[in-house]
Amino acid sequence: MSEAETTHKREEPIIIKKKKGHGGHGHHGGAWKVAYADFVTAMMAFFIVMWILGQNDEVKKQVEAFFKDPGAFNFFTGKRASPIDLNLVPEEGKGDEKKQDFFFVIPPEKDSNQKITSETIKKALNDSIVAAERVKKMASEFEAFIQNKVQQAPELKDILSSIKIEMTKDGLRIELLETQESVFFEVGSSKVTGKAREILAALAREIGKLPNYISIEGHTDSRQYSGQNYSNWELSADRANASRKILETNGLWEGQVLMVTGFADRKLRNPDNPFDVSNRRISILIKPISSSNFINN
Repeated sequence: MSEAETTHKREEPIIIKKKKGHGGHGHHGGAWKVAYADFVTAMMAFFIVMWILGQNDEVKKQVEAFFKDPGAFNFFTGKRASPIDLNLVPEEGKGDEKKQDFFFVIPPEKDSNQKITSETIKKALNDSIVAAERVKKMASEFEAFIQNKVQQAPELKDILSSIKIEMTKDGLRIELLETQESVFFEVGSSKVTGKAREILAALAREIGKLPNYISIEGHTDSRQYSGQNYSNWELSADRANASRKILETNGLWEGQVLMVTGFADRKLRNPDNPFDVSNRRISILIKPISSSNFINN
């Protein structure tokens, strides 16, 4: 190659081509979409408001009801769903207000899968009435039982006279009241006395004949327990639990006890005298059976 050709090639200019990327201004190209979406949303809300203002009162009430309770409307049809009747129905044919206070049933939903018929409901109501009458009859039987016990065992007269039986709105309540020191439990202890153990065993045999569930409560007076790391809360709970053990091993059916609770001095029987010994007691509550129990079973 001649020197002239070499010089000409060396002086040939170098051209660099830069390709511009597609979609220029990419760093801010999506901002307009956000603004447009906000604008469309605002316009849609504006037209909905204008449409509602132009409707009659009935439509306005329906729209107001929807926003207050959207769950009350069918998702697919937009119509209000049929309300579920939750009115409480008292037992049929009974005018006793006390009984109606604690024997109620919520009408079952008309679900074809449950196959609840009018005959089933009627039978459940009748069974509920029978159960209520059985509990009331049991109150009389307990009173007669105590009187007979006094005649058979005069030495138990003091402790038997400390048992109070009351029909309440919560059910039949049997309370073992301390009328003097160490009647049912040893002083400051959850240890049941021999006479109290005998009474609890006899009660268990009678309560176990009922289909009703029971709860057991322990109560103390307002005298503070003197032991360390132990208070009236523990004492009342321990006494209730000690009573449960005796009841369960002497006649209650398995699972009959629903609850064991210690209330300390929070539910005084004699609030006018917080230190009265009658505030120290064990309460056995025989719970009523509603017809809903029979339907569910």
